[in-house]
Parts: sequence; C-alpha cells; structure tokens
Amino acid sequence: MTTRSWQGVPGAVAVGLVSVAMAAGAGTLTGLKPVEPQPTPDTLAPGLAVQYTYAIMNHVNEMKGRKFEPGPPITHLDWRMGSGRVLTSKDNTGVGALITGYVLFEKAGVYGLDVTSNDGVRLEIGGQLIHEDPGVHSDTTSDRIDVQVDKPGWYPITITYFQKRYTATLVVRWIGPGEKGKLVPVPGKALAHPK
Repeated sequence: MTTRSWQGVPGAVAVGLVSVAMAAGAGTLTGLKPVEPQPTPDTLAPGLAVQYTYAIMNHVNEMKGRKFEPGPPITHLDWRMGSGRVLTSKDNTGVGALITGYVLFEKAGVYGLDVTSNDGVRLEIGGQLIHEDPGVHSDTTSDRIDVQVDKPGWYPITITYFQKRYTATLVVRWIGPGEKGKLVPVPGKALAHPK
C-alpha cells in the first residue's frame, strides 16, 4: 500500500481500485469551502438535483462524456434499493447518477461521516474528496471519515454513483460535533439545490 497525493487530496491512500480520502496526520480532513455567497431560503429547492445516464459500467469515470437526463430530486441519503428501481431513476440496472446540490452543516466542528455503496461512488463536499470506492462491488461501508467544518452553513456536495446489475445501495451517514452514538443517514432537511 502506498500513500500519495491523489486528485489533490494529500495523504490519500490508493489500494487497487479503492481509494479513500484520509487527511495526513490527525486523520481529520480539512479545507472544506462553503457556498459563497450563502444561498437564501427563497433560492433553494428541497433535496439534491440528479441527472441519470443509462449503461452497464464498471467505474465511476465511465460516466464522463455521457448524455444525462434530469430525474426527480434525491430527497434523502438512505437508499437501500435491493433489486428495485435505482434512486429516482427509471430503471433497476445499468444506472449512473450525478447528484449535486448543498448540504447544511448547522454548526462548526468535526463531523464523522461514512458511505455505504453498491456499486461505485465518489463523494465530494466543499471542494474536497471525502470518499471514493469507484468500481463494482457488493455493499461496502467506508471507515469513519472525520471532516472539519470551520463555519456553519451550506456546502456544495457532489455524489457520482453508478449501479451495474442486480442490487443497489447508496447511504451517506453522519454524526455532528460532540454528539455521541451511532452515525445516522444525512436527513432530507439538510439537503437542498438551487431552484
């Protein structure tokens, strides 16, 4: 296993096709940038915007350059779809999704995050790569990823996700600064996109 800078993330660990962003040193990812200027409530719609592409893929990078079509918003981040329809798409196999918008961090401090996916996923928040597991795999959950949020507010979020065949899962969980207990799925009230 080698540690090197990967896609601008110092200390990212690359193992085969699986790469997980980890900050060097203390293990807390820093440098997340909030949306500037912060959006006002009248400019936001609930949930995250999503665009879909349909093809059998083996890696998230295979979505680059493909034609996408808009789908109904992603209203939460707790998707355990089994063999059913993938997210809000129109199909249950060969689905790629580009999910964008904002996530609300209500207070400053260190948040713990993890990501469960089946198949490939790349999660970016505030301009930083948080987690990537880009290839085909069964349900896999990342280790806890600690991120430093310097000030409360809306932060840009992008999730690139695909499902190849059979079953699909996409769950992003968190726990706030100073909170005890288990991580819980990021709630719909913390997700929005521009109207």
